[in-house]
Amino acid sequence: MSEAVSTALTIAHLNVRAAGTELLRDVSLHVPGGKITVLVGGSGAGKSVLLRLLAGILPRGQSPVYWEGDLRFGGAALESGSHGRTGIVFQQFALFDELTPTANVQFAIDHRADRSQPPRYSSSEWLELLGVPSAPPVAALSGGQKQRLAIARTLAADPDIILYDEPTSGLDAATGHRVAELIQETQRRFERTSLVVTHDYATLLPIADEVLLLDSHNTTIVSVPRDQWSEIPERLKAAAMHSASPASDRTTASTRSWWGVTGDATANAFGNFLGATGAALQAIARLPIDAFPTVPRLRWAGRFLWHFLGLIGGPTACIYLVVAGVIAGFTTTYFTLRFLPFRLYTQPLLIDELLAAIGFALYRILVPILATVLIAARCGAAVAADVGVKQYGGQIDALKTFGIRTPAYLLVPILGAFLIATPILEWLAFTASHWISRLTFVLSYPEIGIHFWYQHFFRAVVLPADTLGQTPWGSQLPVLGLFLLGKGWGWVLLKNLLCGFGTAAIAYHCGITAKQSASDVSHSITSTVLWATLYVLVIHFVVALLEF
Repeated sequence: MSEAVSTALTIAHLNVRAAGTELLRDVSLHVPGGKITVLVGGSGAGKSVLLRLLAGILPRGQSPVYWEGDLRFGGAALESGSHGRTGIVFQQFALFDELTPTANVQFAIDHRADRSQPPRYSSSEWLELLGVPSAPPVAALSGGQKQRLAIARTLAADPDIILYDEPTSGLDAATGHRVAELIQETQRRFERTSLVVTHDYATLLPIADEVLLLDSHNTTIVSVPRDQWSEIPERLKAAAMHSASPASDRTTASTRSWWGVTGDATANAFGNFLGATGAALQAIARLPIDAFPTVPRLRWAGRFLWHFLGLIGGPTACIYLVVAGVIAGFTTTYFTLRFLPFRLYTQPLLIDELLAAIGFALYRILVPILATVLIAARCGAAVAADVGVKQYGGQIDALKTFGIRTPAYLLVPILGAFLIATPILEWLAFTASHWISRLTFVLSYPEIGIHFWYQHFFRAVVLPADTLGQTPWGSQLPVLGLFLLGKGWGWVLLKNLLCGFGTAAIAYHCGITAKQSASDVSHSITSTVLWATLYVLVIHFVVALLEF
């Protein structure tokens, strides 16, 4: 018998409170190794909280779930880390949609707790064993295929115990029976201790070796002998009836504002505001630590960096900034020259100075502000949506089950992507404004010619020739060179990097906060656009005071 088969779960004196509600009190039980144990309980009884606790997702003594007690996997306590001992198959599967099915499994293989031993199977072999096609993207897989992929990914991490979170929730009877057979087949083939948490006792009791009942009325978990399994429906109903009033009272108490006023909407809103502000301040304080570029696997950090570069600096973002640059360059050049006061008399005298001013304004002020504001709104929203969906869909919890610090594969790559993409996107915008300004001037004043525009547009932007040395660019310095050799290039780059860094941090923070519904994801996108845009404007204002 393998070590995985003999691995048992022992819980002693476990107490759990969530949002002021007592879920479990002084619970002690034993989950035998090498068997399928089904934990049955009503909706809202705390089954999923217990499962995440066992998976190591919920640390001790941290809001909103507080717990204490002794948890042991075989002979190892939870304090030594549950990573590598438990794997969880989430109700929503929590697959990484941006990765292929093969890459999802390979991710688990590469993040096993013990990598000194070769993996039992390769990623392609795991997919073949579980009957998962490797060609289609994850989003194109059926529900059953996603479930099999989730199980394959969990098994590939080589855990001793597999936890299943409501595996038949929302399924019809026939599909639910197929899922139950899949769990039983997986346990028999791979010999892993299995703990299945569910309220669907009718479907999953036939595959159970042991049954536990979460009694929400008495806030405990009891073992149900096989000869009493038929009584489970009545016991669940009785527990639900007895706990209805107390649970309601506890829920009401948990929603009170910080000074204890119940039902006061204004007080609750103010309390929520203070809570959000406190969380934001904590995130700012942790940012230097979270943003430190330490990653478990450089290869996977690169994969996530490439993913976020695609979101931030992909083709649509490039087109977006080019169009913005075209608009800025055209309006600045055309309307400045077209509506010049006393145009007939003053234009011949001032046109050279106006061209120099237009070039200076586009390079140092207008394009940097326009580009970074648009990047904050468009790219910040895209990243907040991506991270928010990962939070809502369980991918963040999946990272934690592999023992990964969330910032390592999210915040650090996001910061890197913004710091790389922001200067490039602004360069594209300025390039577009530069070319459209040239075209607008030539079409408006064909008699003057392009050389006049070249001579004066870059006059306040390009460094003197003796400073540039023997460069062949001269006064027709390419636009990319302006970011390296133009007057004030340091200020331009500074504004780009500060805006990119802050937008990345804001988008990550808004996306990573707890999500209970799709509307929470939408709210995080809106908050990102608001705060990132405001931050960018403040940065430009402060830097302008120093720059000029």
